[in-house]
Amino acid sequence: MQKSKTKDLNREHIEKFQKAQRLQQTGHLNEAEKTYQEILTDIPNNPDCIHFLGLLFFQKGDLDKAEINYKKSIELAKNPTYLNNYALLAYYKKDYKSAIDLLLESIKLKSDNAEAWYNLGCIYSDTGELNNSEDAYKRVIQYNSKHIKALFNLLCVQENLDKTEDAKKTIDLIMAFKPSSPDQYHSLAIAISRLNIQDNMQLAIDYLRQAISENPNSIEAYRALATLHVERNSTEKAKEIYEQIIKKESNFQQINLEYANCLAKTGELEKASKIFNEILKNDKNNLIALNGIANNHRLVGNFQEAEKIYQDIIKRDSNNIVAYSGLSNCSKFSDKNADVIKNMEKIILKKPDVTGYFALGKIYDDLKIFEKAIDYYRKGNHLRNKRVKFNEEQYKKRINSIIKIFDKSFITKIQTEDNFPIKPIFILGAPRSGSTLVEQILSSHTKVFGGGELGYIKHIASGKYSDNVKTKLYPERFLDNTDEDLSFVRNDAETYLNKVQQFIDDKNIIIITDKMPGNYEYLGYIFSMFPNCKVINTKRDPIDTCLSIFFQNFHSGHKYAFDLDNLVIWYKEYDRLMNHWLSLFDEKILTVNYESIINNTEEIVRDIISYCNLEWQDECLQFHKSKRTINTASNWQVKQPIYKTSNQRWKNYEKFIPELIDGLSEFIRD
Repeated sequence: MQKSKTKDLNREHIEKFQKAQRLQQTGHLNEAEKTYQEILTDIPNNPDCIHFLGLLFFQKGDLDKAEINYKKSIELAKNPTYLNNYALLAYYKKDYKSAIDLLLESIKLKSDNAEAWYNLGCIYSDTGELNNSEDAYKRVIQYNSKHIKALFNLLCVQENLDKTEDAKKTIDLIMAFKPSSPDQYHSLAIAISRLNIQDNMQLAIDYLRQAISENPNSIEAYRALATLHVERNSTEKAKEIYEQIIKKESNFQQINLEYANCLAKTGELEKASKIFNEILKNDKNNLIALNGIANNHRLVGNFQEAEKIYQDIIKRDSNNIVAYSGLSNCSKFSDKNADVIKNMEKIILKKPDVTGYFALGKIYDDLKIFEKAIDYYRKGNHLRNKRVKFNEEQYKKRINSIIKIFDKSFITKIQTEDNFPIKPIFILGAPRSGSTLVEQILSSHTKVFGGGELGYIKHIASGKYSDNVKTKLYPERFLDNTDEDLSFVRNDAETYLNKVQQFIDDKNIIIITDKMPGNYEYLGYIFSMFPNCKVINTKRDPIDTCLSIFFQNFHSGHKYAFDLDNLVIWYKEYDRLMNHWLSLFDEKILTVNYESIINNTEEIVRDIISYCNLEWQDECLQFHKSKRTINTASNWQVKQPIYKTSNQRWKNYEKFIPELIDGLSEFIRD
C-alpha cells in the first residue's frame, strides 16, 4: 500500500486520515473503515479517502465495492498510486491486459514509480513474459536498491531464464543486504527463507522477530512468521500465530485464507472449509478458496467432487497451475484428458514451474509414457535442488553419532517405566515405503486413532520443550545428561502423550499411531521413553522407494530428495541406521514389506493387528473405504483397493535412472 498526499483536509481531518492509514496498515480494518467514513461524511469527494477505502474493501475481499471506490478516486484525481492499486485489483481478477495498461499509465505519470514497475514485473512473470519481467524488476532496483522483494523475484526470473551467473550475483546482493527498518527485516526474512540455501531459515526467523520487536503491531510480520513455519512443516506453530493475528483482526481476507490452508494441513478440514465458504460468500470467484475446498474434498477421498471444482477453477483461470496439479491427483489420467495436458504444457513452456513439472510427471506416468514422465520429474527436481543443499558429510556424521551414543547400554540406562494409559504405535521407515497404507489399515480399527505424520518426537529428542536443556542438538544433547537426574526421559514421554492426546475425543480409543517416517532417526530414544511400545518398520524395494521419493514434491526438510545421487547416499545411511536398531530391538519391531502387503494382503493385515495386541475387525481389510483425512502424497493410492502396479515400478524407468541402478546395485534382488 502506498500513501498519497491528502487533499482538501483540515488539520483534524489529516490526523484522522493518518490514524486510518495506521489502522489499515496494521490490519485493523473495521476501525480504519469507520474513520474513513467519518472523514467522507464531512468531505464526500476526498479522493484519498475514497481510494484507500477501496483498498480496504479489497483487503476484506469485497471486490465490487473496491472497484467502485477505485474508479471514483481516479475520476477525481489521476494519481499514480491510485492507478497502481487499481491494477492490483485487475491482476487479482486475472484481467492481465487491464492491469498492465493501468500500470503503464501510472509509470507514464511517474517514471520512477518503483511499486508500479514491481507489480508489472509480477504480472509479466505470471503470464510467462520472463524477459519483460526481468527488465521490470531491474527498473525497480534502479529506482529503489533496497527493494528486497524485487531482488528475490529477479532471482527467480533469472533462474527460469537459466541466467546462472546473473542469478548468483543477485543471491549475493540479497545475502549481503543489511536491513535497517522493520519493513526491511520483514522483506529480507521472506526472501532468505525462500532461497532455502545454507540453512538460512533460522536467520529468516530471527529477522522477522527483529521486525516484530521494532514494530509489535505489524500484523504482516506475524503473518510472514506463520508462513515460514508452514514452509518448515511446523504447522502447529503456524496455526498458533495465525490465531493470535485473527484475534486482533478477523476481516483480513488473505490471512483467513492462509489460516484455512494451515488448518487443512493439521487435519482440521471442517473448520478450514467453513472459512473458505465464508470467503466465497463475498468473493465467489476467489480461486484460492475454491482450491482449498477442492483440496479438502480430495483429502477425505471425495475425488469426484474435488475434480469438478478443479475443472471449474481451470475454466475461470486457464493458467491456474495449482488447480491442474490438484486435478492430476484426483484420478489416473488417460487419453481423454488430452486437452488438460496440452494446456499444462503450454503454461510450463512459457514459465517453468515446480508444481507443474511434478504434475505432468505424474500424468505421463499414468499414461505409461515413461520417457516424458521422467523428463518432467527431473525438471521439477532440478528446480528444487537449485536451492536445497544436501550435506553428505554432515548427514553421515549425524548417523555415526546416533549409532555411537544410542547403544544398548545407554538406552537401558535412561529407560523409563512404560505405564501410560494411551499406547502409541510408531510406523516408521523410508518415505514412500508403505507407512500411510499401514496406518490406514490400523486406523480402520475402532480402538485406534490415526494421528498421521506427527512432528513431536523430533522436537522432544532435540529438547525443544525442555527448560533445562544444555544443548538443542540431537543426538549430542544426550551426552550432557548421562550422569544427571534422568527424570527428563519420563517428562519427555509425558510431553509427547499430552501432545497427541489432544487429537483423541473418543473414550474407546486406546491407541494412537504416529506415522512420521523420519522417526527412524529417533528410535533409540523412542524405546527409552516407551520400552513396551509397538514399532512397525515399513520396507519397500530400495529402488522403488527412492524413485517414488524422487517423484514427490516434498517440502525442503527432505534435502536429499531432489537428486538421484543424493538419494543413493541418503538411502545407504538410512539402511545403516535401521540395521543398527534392528540389531538392538529386532524382537520388538515388526518389519512389514510393502510387496508382502500387496501380494498377501489378508495375511499381513492379520499379522499387523495381532502384533498390536488388537482383536480382529473385518473393517481393517476395508481400509480404502475409510473417510479419514490423509494429508500425505499417498492420499489417492490408499483410498483405492490394493493394486500391484507400484511393485517393481522402477523397471519402467530402468534405462532412464542409471544413478539409482548403479548406486543401489547391492540391494537389487534377483
